[in-house]
Amino acid sequence: MRVVLPKIWALALIVCPLAAAAADRVATVTLLEGPADLVRGVTRFALAEGVRLQSGDIIEVKDKGLAQVEFSDGVALAMGAGTRMLAVSIPRESSMAGDYYVMQGRLKLAGVKQEARLRVVAPMFTLTPTEGIAVLAVDAGGGSVFVESGEMRLVESPAKGGASAPLRLKSGEFYTRKAGQKGAVAQRPSQAFIGTLPKIFLDPLPSRMARYKERQVTPRRGEDVSYAEVEAWLKAPPEVRRPLVPRFQPRASDPAFRSGLVANLKFHPEWDRILFPEKYEPKEPEANAAGAARSDPAPGKPAARQ
Repeated sequence: MRVVLPKIWALALIVCPLAAAAADRVATVTLLEGPADLVRGVTRFALAEGVRLQSGDIIEVKDKGLAQVEFSDGVALAMGAGTRMLAVSIPRESSMAGDYYVMQGRLKLAGVKQEARLRVVAPMFTLTPTEGIAVLAVDAGGGSVFVESGEMRLVESPAKGGASAPLRLKSGEFYTRKAGQKGAVAQRPSQAFIGTLPKIFLDPLPSRMARYKERQVTPRRGEDVSYAEVEAWLKAPPEVRRPLVPRFQPRASDPAFRSGLVANLKFHPEWDRILFPEKYEPKEPEANAAGAARSDPAPGKPAARQ
């Protein structure tokens, strides 16, 4: 199933490094339990409390870990163990929309107000919270959303049968969708869904923004990413992975990274032009080449008299 994302996402992914400096005070990591990584540009950092997120940041929470991000407008976003999320765009103003792509994991959104402009895109759906609190579960087999309070708008990613009409999920409703199937709405979450959630998701998220309002933490820098470390992102749906090509293109000069790209080229064919530019150079038309060969005199012989 192909995931179709809004066209603005491609633009946001390309310009995100340029917007980073202006957006670095909007979202703050206020709670961290266990290890988590931050991929900024082509470099991996160790995530820490007090770090300001930037547009384009990739957050990856490790096993048994937990991370919470709080925004200046009061929204809180908690991520459970194994969550992998790309902050496509973090708004500087309330009039701008924030876009986040969730590849996998468990998330809880809280403090969403009617004026908030926020979109969470997963392989199976796009969730636009209107107000309230929502809990999401995303994995390879499907995705689920429980509206704990308030109201959310959900659009399913198109399947073979075409696009579905938007859904309005109200307080208490539970949406779930498995790969290759249409989604279904129930009046309460399943026990299986609840059993996969971190314990902190069962209670109101703690507010810790005051601790870091005037304190900015610089994440500890690690090594540049290897192919294996970003392989899942390079193999993401086309609308996500293609705009990432300019970002990771500098790593193609690394032999090991290039080797990974070449070995998996069928999963991200847009890299072919980067890896083998000679294949895309303009070629001399055959007719002109043949004519030039006839007009050139053989070695040691004078040109034909016209």
